[in-house]
Amino acid sequence: MIVVNVHFFLVSCPKGYSNLRGACYKAFNTLVNFGDAILHCRLDGGTLAMPRDRATNEFLISLKNHVNPNARFWIGLHDQRREGHFEWMDGVALGRYKPWDSHQPDDAKGKEDCVQYFMYTESRFGANKWNDADCNDPFPFICQVAADA
Repeated sequence: MIVVNVHFFLVSCPKGYSNLRGACYKAFNTLVNFGDAILHCRLDGGTLAMPRDRATNEFLISLKNHVNPNARFWIGLHDQRREGHFEWMDGVALGRYKPWDSHQPDDAKGKEDCVQYFMYTESRFGANKWNDADCNDPFPFICQVAADA
């Protein structure tokens, strides 16, 4: 006789958040600058979303386009400490996965240090691709919090 023990762990996310691989994400259609987006996510116990791989990136694109396909959304990536050296909100350097739009990042006017998604309908640019933007400009944003197991 073979005995197999199977354990299921229910992962729960805060209200309005969606789970992907143990992290919870929510797109907010509120226009705020990058710093205020960080503060808003902290109030929920998290940070701006960090799409470090294709699966997470595609999941976040789906979330943001469901909320507002006609808006750009902040994500948790920036080069505010050192121009051209992008890092995630947790201080980890940007890795190999980086779906920038063509000609991005470009630090236009020397003022673009925070990263956003281009909008879905922005076909003249790369729809849903990454773009560096002025951190003071108001855009919607995506938060990430840890799931409760």
